[in-house]
Amino acid sequence: MIDNPVERAINLLSNEFFQDVVRKQRELYIYNILNSPEDAVDARERALLKLRGLDEFIASLESTAKTADVVKKRWKIL
Repeated sequence: MIDNPVERAINLLSNEFFQDVVRKQRELYIYNILNSPEDAVDARERALLKLRGLDEFIASLESTAKTADVVKKRWKIL
């Protein structure tokens, strides 16, 4: 089990190197989609799937990072 996953997710999302790698990877997938030959449907679909996977991974990290905020707000309501 990961010790303090919320803090680790926050640190990872705020890490400049990590953000740069994610940005470059997104740009690569988008480039592959936009600049593929017209008949390269499979290549575009693979790039789109990879892009969606990357976005889902980042969304998962963001969700984990915001867990502490959600818990705090939940206790304020109650």
